[in-house]
Amino acid sequence: MFNTLQQYWCCHQSLEVIGAAMSSDDSEIVRLNVGGSLYTTCRKTLLKDPNSIFAQLLAGGEEAARHEAYSATLSDGTLFIDRDGPLFTYVLDYLRSGRLVLSDNFRETARLREEIIFYQLNGMLRMIAPYYNVRYPNKALLTNGTTSATALTANPVTESGGYITIGYRGTFAFGRDGQADVKFRKLHRILVCGKAALCREVFGDTLNESRDPDREGIERYTSRLYLKHQCLEKACDTMTEKGFKLVATCSSGANGLATPGHSLIASQSNCSQQELMNQRNSGDYEEQRWAHYTEYVFYREPQVNSALAYRRVQPSVPRP
Repeated sequence: MFNTLQQYWCCHQSLEVIGAAMSSDDSEIVRLNVGGSLYTTCRKTLLKDPNSIFAQLLAGGEEAARHEAYSATLSDGTLFIDRDGPLFTYVLDYLRSGRLVLSDNFRETARLREEIIFYQLNGMLRMIAPYYNVRYPNKALLTNGTTSATALTANPVTESGGYITIGYRGTFAFGRDGQADVKFRKLHRILVCGKAALCREVFGDTLNESRDPDREGIERYTSRLYLKHQCLEKACDTMTEKGFKLVATCSSGANGLATPGHSLIASQSNCSQQELMNQRNSGDYEEQRWAHYTEYVFYREPQVNSALAYRRVQPSVPRP
């Protein structure tokens, strides 16, 4: 069959190379440059969804040529894709694990959805729909992640409902030596408690979330949020504009109105007479004396598209 030993050896080596190529084809390492961000993964990972754009890019030939307007193969073999680099992290994580996990502080849901549509990942598009609906309740998506003329009919709830509590610790700002004629209200910070997604929907960029760490889940409640401004009327106007109504309120008494055994004056009885007189004549003493804490509880019912709801319950009238 083989005239020489050399022919046999060459044929044996060729078979080994072909076999190795066939066995390692799916595990081939692929380097990606997405908008300047570098990624390294396996070919098998990118081909997990056979209907995605990656199957066309890695196939080469005419299929890859259709996407040459925003993709190219660099000299070192790296596949370049002209898309958002940082957001590709979520796309690659989905291809690796088959799951989509976004933090509560994630604010680029709409942009990520556009990236998912570009990469043609239908499974990931379905997973992002709940996140999108929470952040944009007036643009609710269907469970398949698409919008259509019947989207509101399938989901007539256009605004989510729930409770939000606004609390603040305040006092009155007194002038030097407590002799100012006008006593101004002084707020230290306006706290916000409730469902994190609902609070974010209502207050938007005026909500400070630095004290609340990232956690998974879109139904999480928190009491560690506060507003970036200190205007109570502005906060109440925002709640009213979003359809909330005040349902309850409570407040603590001022320190100066406490019982004698627990009053601020009694707690300072150990001070000398001169120190006590100096404190009483200072604005700080008056501010501490009138310090109090107040909470307002607001509630909004889920807003339903009344026209669609009416149309859904109307009985069909047979035609004559």
